[in-house]
Amino acid sequence: MLEPHLFALHSLTLKQMAEPSQLADIVGVPEAELAAQLEKAEADGTVLARKGKYMIGPTGREALDAAYPTAFADLRSSAAVAEAIESFETGVNKQILDLTTQWQTKEIGGEQVPNDHSDPEYDDRIIDKVGRVIEKTGKVLRPIADADPLIDRFLERLGGALTRAEGGETDYVSGLRVDSVHTVWFQMHEHLLRLTGRERPE
Repeated sequence: MLEPHLFALHSLTLKQMAEPSQLADIVGVPEAELAAQLEKAEADGTVLARKGKYMIGPTGREALDAAYPTAFADLRSSAAVAEAIESFETGVNKQILDLTTQWQTKEIGGEQVPNDHSDPEYDDRIIDKVGRVIEKTGKVLRPIADADPLIDRFLERLGGALTRAEGGETDYVSGLRVDSVHTVWFQMHEHLLRLTGRERPE
């Protein structure tokens, strides 16, 4: 796996222009430890900093690209992992993207229009379907989670977002300003792509 300095850089591929506290919440590393690594990375030029927020720089990305094949060699050579990521891409990932579209729009009079969330029954059906996909995702990704515990953290965060959405905080389905299902899913997908060396589907 990645040593602490590179892991700090990796965290910035999951949320750019972020404070250490935000990154710590994503990857489960103590904030002080992550902040120290980011300060070192700023000093060596692999990250950029502005007003307490960090962003990975070109040399940081090059360092990660060079490190990933070795750091994740065992994981990338696993047939079970390859099968799991394929099932993820062709199954639950497409399902969650489709449900996000259904959440954001709805068909009225044969036309797709923005969902104004005035129909709680429609919204509840979508949230219920999202919950079933998240449950299935935990099973699909188990071979990868067994090799990389960060996957379980993503799944826990997805569950937390779902619980808030079920409780009426609808921003937690696809809102961009909170750790919504959509936001956490995007971060998890990015992490999976970097673990496995795959490209993000167009």
